[in-house]
Amino acid sequence: AIDGYRGDAHAFRQYFDDVGPRAATEMVIWFEPSMLPGYAWSFPLPNRTANVGFGIHRGGQVSIHEMKQLWNDLLDEPHVKDFLGPDASGIGTHKAWPIPARVGQIPLVGPRTLFVGDAAAVTDPMTGEGIGQALLSGRLAAESIIAGDYPSASYERRVRAELVADHRLGRAIIPLLARRRAVDSALRLTATSKWTRRSFARWMFEDYPRAMIATPRRWHRGMFTGPGSFARDRGH
Repeated sequence: AIDGYRGDAHAFRQYFDDVGPRAATEMVIWFEPSMLPGYAWSFPLPNRTANVGFGIHRGGQVSIHEMKQLWNDLLDEPHVKDFLGPDASGIGTHKAWPIPARVGQIPLVGPRTLFVGDAAAVTDPMTGEGIGQALLSGRLAAESIIAGDYPSASYERRVRAELVADHRLGRAIIPLLARRRAVDSALRLTATSKWTRRSFARWMFEDYPRAMIATPRRWHRGMFTGPGSFARDRGH
C-alpha cells in the first residue's frame, strides 16, 4: 500500500549454543551507542542456547547494508563476549528481516480478508517487537468473524482502539532514543531500584500496553502487576 516501503526497522539474529551461565539464564538488552535508537539482545533458551541479535531503524546512524559489519563488531565487544562465554558458538547461519510498523496506515482489511500481524504492520515502532501484536490482531480478527455482522468494520475499529495510541507513543519516543545522553539518563533513572528496573523492562517489551496510562478505558485492577511474559522458571 506504500510504494517502495521496506519496513521501518530491520532485525538481525543468530542462535548460539554452549553459552555461559549468565547467557543461559538471563535476558539482557544492550543499548550500544553504535546502533541507537536500536538495541541488541540475548534471550536464553533451553539447553545452554541463546537467541542473540540486534535491531536498527531505517534512516538511523547505521544503514541496512552495514548490518553484517555491525554484527561482527557487536560480537567483538568485550562485554558481549564475556556475557556469552568463551565456549559460545553460532548455530547455523544468521538471519535478517524487515519489520513493518505502520498500523493505521497499512490496510487492515480487503475483500473477504482481515490482515493480521506483519501483514497489518502492527509491530511496535520503538522496539520492533511484534509477536504480542500478531497474537492480539489474530484474536481480534477471530472474534470479529465469530461476532457475525460486518466483521471488517468491527476488526478495523478494534485494532485501532487497541494499538494506534501505543504506536503513536512508540514513534514519538524514537528520536529521544537516538540521543546517547537521553538514553544514559533514562537508564540511570530506571536503575534506581529493582521495581524501576522491572517496570521499565515490562513497559519496554509491553507486558502491558505502551500507552496504558494515557488511555483510561483500558485501566483495570492489577494492570501493572500481572504475570509477565518472561520468567526465570521456564514453566511459566
